[in-house]
Amino acid sequence: MTTNSTDSVGAKTNYPLGLATVVRVLSRKPLASPEKLGLKGTLVKIRKDSKYFGLHPEAAGIGQVIGLREEEVGWAYVQFQTGYKNRYRIGLPLVQDGACDLELSEEETEKFAMGIYGGQLMEFCVTGFAVEPGDMLKLARDPLSVVDVEKGAGSGCVAFVAQTLEGDMALVDFQGNRKTVFTGKFAGQLEPSGRVVLDASGTVILANFGLEDDSFSVDQATQVSWDDICGQEEAKNRFMDALEKPLHYPEHYQFFGKKQPCGVLLYGPPGCSKTMFGKAIFTSITAACAAKGAKAAQGFILVSGPEILDKYVGVPEATIRHIFARARKFYQKTGIRPVIFLDEAESILAKRDSGISSDVLRTIVPAFLAEMQGVRESGAIVILATNKPESLDYAAIREGRIDVKLRIGRPDRKAAREIFLKNMNNIPVSPATTMEKLADACAEELFSAKRVIYEIQREGAAGENTTVYFTLADIVSGAMIPVVVEEAKRLALERELSKPRPSEGVRPEDVASGVESVYRQSFASDHAEALRDFTHDFVDSIRGVKKLAQAQI
Repeated sequence: MTTNSTDSVGAKTNYPLGLATVVRVLSRKPLASPEKLGLKGTLVKIRKDSKYFGLHPEAAGIGQVIGLREEEVGWAYVQFQTGYKNRYRIGLPLVQDGACDLELSEEETEKFAMGIYGGQLMEFCVTGFAVEPGDMLKLARDPLSVVDVEKGAGSGCVAFVAQTLEGDMALVDFQGNRKTVFTGKFAGQLEPSGRVVLDASGTVILANFGLEDDSFSVDQATQVSWDDICGQEEAKNRFMDALEKPLHYPEHYQFFGKKQPCGVLLYGPPGCSKTMFGKAIFTSITAACAAKGAKAAQGFILVSGPEILDKYVGVPEATIRHIFARARKFYQKTGIRPVIFLDEAESILAKRDSGISSDVLRTIVPAFLAEMQGVRESGAIVILATNKPESLDYAAIREGRIDVKLRIGRPDRKAAREIFLKNMNNIPVSPATTMEKLADACAEELFSAKRVIYEIQREGAAGENTTVYFTLADIVSGAMIPVVVEEAKRLALERELSKPRPSEGVRPEDVASGVESVYRQSFASDHAEALRDFTHDFVDSIRGVKKLAQAQI
């Protein structure tokens, strides 16, 4: 019998070892032939149908064959643990009609491994080795035998479980194909749509992530609450209606038969708090999970549309099934409605046959719609976030799938002030002014009519030409205001660096210069979508659009 030591490997072969991936481990007793039963050292016990069974108490248990005698053909001498010795028949056909008194003990069981070697399924004797499915067998090639075992690394290609089969087999979706694989050491543990890792040959499962893996999860809790979102009161109330109030007032909802929404469309210009809403929703889910001792990362599934896409047809569809199955399991375990937050939804749910979507979306969109059909049963709330709602396939956002459509608009003066104040927290202010005055200055500068980006010529009702001005106020966003704050801080810092010690904070003129800097940088973009929204009501009367050049950097 070989050992798994390095010296043994070196002694067995002087050339590179062959490798086989273990897919199944099984044990069986060798054939209890007269040759085996008569072999010195074999561990045996008396058969229950033998006339010697129970005859001598000292012969109970396991004994060891200690030898044969030439003059006693067909008999073997056995010594038991008690020291008792006797001879027993070993089943030779010509001795007493082949009668046999002995059988092999369990200790004589041999262990075998089914492994993939050279693309073929082969059997190897691994008695004496600690082996489990997924391990690598190191093989001497002449003769082909196991000389060492390397534990499985658990690295390979990701697949999705489609169906568990009888025994140790499963059906998986792998790189766009459906194939059968060995379940390895995970027999009976696999879940439909669960993620697993296959070995390099795609034959055996090495790791099982199931439905509770950390893919599409938020790593750590955010500190964003509903109060941190400035403005957008309607949207905040609708989300609290869907996520928090049903948990706090279950009897009220049951009394009115109020159904919770199963889908929300969150749309609007870039930089206007859609991401902030996602963070606040995660905070809400975290609080609900903490009350029930559940893992919040499983209750908030954050998916960026492009993450689902794959070069293999069928993989995105399997990923979608995995996401919804994971949400369904979370709801069944906790009773808390999970959230599937799909950012950049237009990347996978674009209109079909419109020239906007690619051929791959012909199968992705139906797969997503099929899962949304059962979204009420899964308990999930699907939130589609996009800057381009007009690009989405109508079937994905129709009533019954998406119950609530919320536009997240640009901040007004009041919201701009609030955002400015939140971003100015703990920032020094000049003694000559106040934080409130700085906030007023920021709002005034952002919404000033003097910061024109486009001049739009349009024909009036009486045929006269009029000029409409597209200004910085028409592209203001929640993401723009922190940039203004940073620029104001930079200017104040440069001024204070000329002093031995800093003594004065941000001035109103720093804020105004910060807004001016953002205004000048805005000329680097064409603002096509914002222009389209701005001119929506009078697009047919437009006679010309001129982008100002004098403000460019």
